[in-house]
Amino acid sequence: MTMKDMTVESVGWRRLDPRMLLVNLRWLAPPLGIIALTALASGGVTWEDHKLQIVSALLFVYLTCSEMIRWRTTRFRVTEEQVEVTSGLFWRRHVAIPRDRLRTVDVTSGPVHRIFGLSIVTMGTGQALRTDRRDQVKLDAVSTADAATLRADLLPRAQDAPPVPGPQHDAAPKPVAPPPAAVEIARGDPAWVRYAPLSPLVFVIGLAPLTQAYNLAERLGIPVDIGGAVLGAIEFLEKMPGWLYIVFFLMMLIAGAIGTMLLFTEAWWKFRLVREPGSATLRVSRGLLTTRSFTLEERRLRGAELIEPFMLRWGRGARLKAIASGLRQTLDGPRGGSGALLPPAPRRLAHLTAASVLGERESPLLPARLRAHPRAALRRRLTRAAVASVAAVTAAAVLAALTGWSAGWSMAIAAVVVVPVSFLLAADSYRSLGHAISGAYLVVRSGALVRRTVALQRGGIIGWTVTRSPLQRRAGLANVAATTAAGTLGAYTMRDVDYGDGLVVAGEAVPGLLAQFIEVTEE
Repeated sequence: MTMKDMTVESVGWRRLDPRMLLVNLRWLAPPLGIIALTALASGGVTWEDHKLQIVSALLFVYLTCSEMIRWRTTRFRVTEEQVEVTSGLFWRRHVAIPRDRLRTVDVTSGPVHRIFGLSIVTMGTGQALRTDRRDQVKLDAVSTADAATLRADLLPRAQDAPPVPGPQHDAAPKPVAPPPAAVEIARGDPAWVRYAPLSPLVFVIGLAPLTQAYNLAERLGIPVDIGGAVLGAIEFLEKMPGWLYIVFFLMMLIAGAIGTMLLFTEAWWKFRLVREPGSATLRVSRGLLTTRSFTLEERRLRGAELIEPFMLRWGRGARLKAIASGLRQTLDGPRGGSGALLPPAPRRLAHLTAASVLGERESPLLPARLRAHPRAALRRRLTRAAVASVAAVTAAAVLAALTGWSAGWSMAIAAVVVVPVSFLLAADSYRSLGHAISGAYLVVRSGALVRRTVALQRGGIIGWTVTRSPLQRRAGLANVAATTAAGTLGAYTMRDVDYGDGLVVAGEAVPGLLAQFIEVTEE
């Protein structure tokens, strides 16, 4: 092997945008600003009194230097066959991905990146189960114009029509038709912000001011006695009149509602879902401070998932998510998980969007299509609710005995709170169960706190998994899971379905797949 074979050709290689050096200075701004304010307030900075601030500044200096080295050593190029990226100073890394394997080209731009006109381009092959980064290329950062060009060049294009056979030299040249415009499927509505507070996150954000006050005090070097503060708060609450509890609770709800609405606005500002006919892709663009652009090839689409958390259901709202191969495994949240097609929005609009995305006249996710599960599934849930209630009451009695409280009152309070909630959740969990075959889709629904309705293309099912616990066998039930290469879960389950009915549905959904394992008997 010659030296030329061991080196990478320099033809076509490009650096990241040099303005990234200015973006990297964002790491230094917070700690140096805090140190400067501390020095002005106290007359100087000493190691003994400001260890935390100095160590933080040194850490951020290290991060800034690391980012600058990454910019200096990163090169990329796009050829007709592949996309290549090299990076690293001491440990060199060279990633080459064939262009025909690229499945996603996502563009993100945070607030600091937008100030300098930069964007982050993430290209992936759609290997959702891979835990390393060999199937993903991230360019942080390139100019916004270059990001748009890369996305347009790397997306798959629809095949051109074949030429008409025969001599063409005598034919008059025909004008070139402009490319078809993108078809808008859904657009954000400012009124959707009303769905933001319909989330348990409203209670977490409502308590955030207390944690932020503690963090600020720590940064400024103000001593905070956590134990004393907790004991003082308990003593204050014991002496506080009852009406003040209601005031504090309402203040927490108001703060949480404002926080969730701000979070929703930042994540879903100028939301648009469009179909790009020139490349046979769906594209989601959104974001206020951080702009995000998610691209999905329609040929990788295998269905859709309707997500209805229990508080969002009260407001007749829902979220919509794509089921497709190559989606990254991320948590669903207010900022949207992997493959989010619609933010919290009216449930009717979610069904209309699902029908348009899947190319159907009517949404296969409609609840009227679903078949109910046997009553034995309800009995199983009620039994679990009873066991949970007994365990909660017993735990309350034990805790009361250890702390010297009244065991009778503790058990009564636990029973009043836990028992109704447990049985209501059990009943709601049973009502959420359902399954059906709707045209080309297998539809499955389950969940109490978060109800999920999945419409999975029957052609995307590659296997079945049937599981039965001893109690399920006694009740004649089973869990029948459709295995697929799409989505982030890998399988979608008909829970506590009648055993025979579940096998019949599986056999009808994918004829022949289970036939060799099923023996039909006449009663």
